[in-house]
Amino acid sequence: MKHARLSPNDPPAQAPRGSATRGGHSEHPLAVWGRSLVRRLVPTRSKADTVGFLVAWFVLIAIAVQLAAVVVDNMSYHWWPAYDTNAYWLAARHLLDGDELYTQAQIWTAGAYKYPPVYAQLVLPIGFAPEGIVDWIWRIVGVLCLRYLAGSWKLAVLAAIQWPVFAEIGFGNVTLQLGAVLLMCLCRGRVATAGIYLLPWFAGMKFGPALLIPYLWMTRPETRRPLAISCAVFAAACLASFAVAPGLWSDYLGTFGWEAQSQMQAMYVYAIVPNQGGLDLAIRLALGALVILVAIRWRLDWLAFVAATATMPIFSLTRLAVLVGLWPLWLRQVVDRWRTRDGRLERWATAPLVHLDMLPRRN
Repeated sequence: MKHARLSPNDPPAQAPRGSATRGGHSEHPLAVWGRSLVRRLVPTRSKADTVGFLVAWFVLIAIAVQLAAVVVDNMSYHWWPAYDTNAYWLAARHLLDGDELYTQAQIWTAGAYKYPPVYAQLVLPIGFAPEGIVDWIWRIVGVLCLRYLAGSWKLAVLAAIQWPVFAEIGFGNVTLQLGAVLLMCLCRGRVATAGIYLLPWFAGMKFGPALLIPYLWMTRPETRRPLAISCAVFAAACLASFAVAPGLWSDYLGTFGWEAQSQMQAMYVYAIVPNQGGLDLAIRLALGALVILVAIRWRLDWLAFVAATATMPIFSLTRLAVLVGLWPLWLRQVVDRWRTRDGRLERWATAPLVHLDMLPRRN
């Protein structure tokens, strides 16, 4: 039987159903399905985007594995006790047991409580719970605050493996919580109002956050009412605390005498005047106030954030953990503007950041 010849005007022959053609050759349906699956798993638009996706997930998975290994290793020792949370738990226990709340201590003394009595009175119920449970509840709160500071869970994972951040998570201090509250204050709307209502409480603990009050008052008039209310509420709480236990407040004020002469020398701790803790704090508060004036003049939220978080009674390198908040507050906008040049360098350099949820995907 003879086959009919195809003329140049005849339509091309149809490939069998379920197959595709590539380079003039039909492909197996499994190959077509495989490419479709890859496109769904790797939703990229260009070579730079594809490489950025692979780099981002390789780094993320590698760091997540390391982070999990370190956490498991730390938990093998008494479920990973928290150094600073221990002081808060002991303060509650001291009040419940009728023991002294304040005793003379060095900056490295474990379990020493150095905040005003009102905080110990507020956290009194934690004294009834096992210390390990309190440690982990506060640690989880710190991780959630790190997520807020970072702006995404992926960046939070990348930040957590850095030793200042991981150290703060391990110590169970108030640093990450403080940073999250200050970042909230620099937002807009209800988030800012919620942060402002908490601001005086952190200022009462660490002093430095008080520098944010004049900054907000001068640069954002809409915050003046919640600032006045929050400060009045905190003052009322302190007065009530004094009325209940005036002796505790007398003991607390007495700590300023030996704290002013304390040696500011310990691991990760840096001081301008190492042998005079009070003078060192006064100098850093004065420098912080000057920085706040600059921030007010040019309305620099990020600079105000740095000044308020860096000016604490004890400056430890672990306090650098809060600088994660500079990414959503300032650096993300800087990098996003830079990539609008849309050059080869900008596309390839920022592609991994997009897949780490550090930059928005461009249309």
